[in-house]
Amino acid sequence: MASIRHSAGALLGRAHRRHYLQAYLFISPVIVLFTLFRIWPSLQTLYFSFFKVELLKGRLTYVGLQNFIDLAQDEIFRRAIANTLIYALTIVPLSAFLAMILAVLFSEHFHLRELFKAVYFAPMVTSTVAAAVVWWWLYNPQFGLFNSVLRVLHLPEQPWLLSSRMALPSVIIFSIWKTLGYNMVIYIAALQAIPAMFYEAATIDGAGPFQRFVRITLPLLAPTTTFILIYNTIFAFQVFDQVLVLTGGGPAFSTNVVVLELYTQAFQRYRFGYASAEAMVLFLFILGVTVLQYFYSRRFEVAY
Repeated sequence: MASIRHSAGALLGRAHRRHYLQAYLFISPVIVLFTLFRIWPSLQTLYFSFFKVELLKGRLTYVGLQNFIDLAQDEIFRRAIANTLIYALTIVPLSAFLAMILAVLFSEHFHLRELFKAVYFAPMVTSTVAAAVVWWWLYNPQFGLFNSVLRVLHLPEQPWLLSSRMALPSVIIFSIWKTLGYNMVIYIAALQAIPAMFYEAATIDGAGPFQRFVRITLPLLAPTTTFILIYNTIFAFQVFDQVLVLTGGGPAFSTNVVVLELYTQAFQRYRFGYASAEAMVLFLFILGVTVLQYFYSRRFEVAY
């Protein structure tokens, strides 16, 4: 009897090992590509951040923490950090809030609902660079559409991207327009997953539309909100292409963000070690904010 159990156990073990081996073989191309294009460059960036890198001379000079010390004293980098924080802290909650409101409205049955969904989602599938070029024209103080509308309404015209006071808000408005559709679609999918019986029971108990939204919709959308906040935060800290096209970081560094500063140091000034240190600081920022956001947002999640 013991020998039969031993043989059965051995057969089961071999079947499990063969199953796991097949699974790892299937995902091995992804593991190899992820290692080559994600993990290895990240490790190289960490390594270069402790060196003065002179690629043309093929020389690495170890400088320890000097790159990070220089960063702490770099006023332009501190300005880029501040701009990135303002950008992320503004666009993430605003985009999530507007997307939730639109998703709730589009969940109701009315004519042209699908058309409005397509209109709001269209910016998501449009190239950021192409869309930014169009918006650069819209923001143009002389012949742009926005100032034309202000003139018709007899309101003062605005310098938009040419003003250090208004340039960053102008970029933020563009980014909200660009990301709104994606967040809205995620919220619509989450709304459709909420069982109708919750709303029916609340209606029988006399709850109005606002009470149903606050007591049922908002709590059950909490996991989706957590995902959207974390996803948008990660991408907000990496904002680059729209800033490059719309303002190039100006005027007077008022829209200079961390990734644009990193790009400038690496590919225009060829300070790869310094740029690597900036990338590591950005990584730590994103990691810290994402972890804090995840644990704080989880407090609002409920299950019925």
